[in-house]
Amino acid sequence: MNRSAHTSRNNQNVAQAIGAVVHSAVCHGLAIGRAVKIGAVRGVVIGYNIARDGNFPGTRYPLLVKTELGVAKFGLDEVKPA
Repeated sequence: MNRSAHTSRNNQNVAQAIGAVVHSAVCHGLAIGRAVKIGAVRGVVIGYNIARDGNFPGTRYPLLVKTELGVAKFGLDEVKPA
């Protein structure tokens, strides 16, 4: 397999993994517009993190949540429906 085909397959696998995590978030009631709590801080899910690389990839931190402290990325285990 050449390098280009390997990269393409890897990108496809990561995209599928992010899609699965986002689907799981929605199934757990964490859809866009949903009020949530992160500990004692309240927020609203405003989107999903589809980043493939970096310190906060979408596979680990799929939720974008707006709170009074700003917008941040969170994992499914950090956020509860409010």
